[in-house]
Amino acid sequence: MPILFVTGSDTGVGKTHVAGLLARRLARDGFTQVIKPVESGAGFGRPADAPKAAGDWAEAHTLISLPRPIAPLAAAKQARKKVDLATLLKLYKALPPAPCRVVEGAGGVAVPLDPSGKDWADFAAAIKPTVAVVVVADRLGAINQSRLAIAYLRRRFDGPVGVWLNAAKKPSKEVAASNRAGLAAAGIPLLGESGRGPKAVRFHFLPR
Repeated sequence: MPILFVTGSDTGVGKTHVAGLLARRLARDGFTQVIKPVESGAGFGRPADAPKAAGDWAEAHTLISLPRPIAPLAAAKQARKKVDLATLLKLYKALPPAPCRVVEGAGGVAVPLDPSGKDWADFAAAIKPTVAVVVVADRLGAINQSRLAIAYLRRRFDGPVGVWLNAAKKPSKEVAASNRAGLAAAGIPLLGESGRGPKAVRFHFLPR
């Protein structure tokens, strides 16, 4: 069963957009689930991430939903809900089986999910995805953000990892070229690219 874990270098870099692109691609080959283990702030005037990414082509699951738009542990404390790695993994393992899964984290890869400090890198190590996709904003600074996020993730997760460059605003040709050259020089796989519009999407790997 292909499992794609989508995390990011930060919040607001386009993880849900990329998760939706991956879910739509996987759905060509069969039934696909989009899973958001924990989400905070979905009730504050915006749709929940999992249904947004799933669209009409996949099944959405949000395991824990928290009302406040703040860090998961802080939101859980205010909502008087239990959030820790063991709880999230128990809920994840209780899901019905599916041929394909896209699992989207919340915020950046180092956001704590457990009072002990365990985070999305630990979650990835536990669920053993086929590949971990780190979404990075395609702008000046992407090389630094990519290297930091990938190095951190690799400390806990020993499976395949790579970067997806997502451009909310189209970068200059010079910045775009330097980002891609910097990833190549660092030995970081570029798994995909996306920008505005359906034609501004490139898969550099086939999720199977």
